[in-house]
Amino acid sequence: MLQDEIAAAVAEAPVVAQLRSLALSMGTLSDTGAAALLSGRSLIHLKWLDLRHHYLSAAMMRRLRDALEPSGTEIALSYGMQDPGDSKWRYVALSR
Repeated sequence: MLQDEIAAAVAEAPVVAQLRSLALSMGTLSDTGAAALLSGRSLIHLKWLDLRHHYLSAAMMRRLRDALEPSGTEIALSYGMQDPGDSKWRYVALSR
């Protein structure tokens, strides 16, 4: 999905090191995109990571918390959506 591709691009962007917060909320982020965030440039310097309204599994949410919260990064993971298994049924919370 597009949100996962955006997360993968952000994860490798040199500008990430200059950010204090990152918002990838209100979309269709799945475990694929979250894994890209974790395997890309380090995010432990972030103060705030907003991933609200997502399609992450409980295991991936735990991985994100375990990787980032010990460094002081606050992670917003509310409004997790139940993934019916077929990505064509995912929807964004906000669109234009």
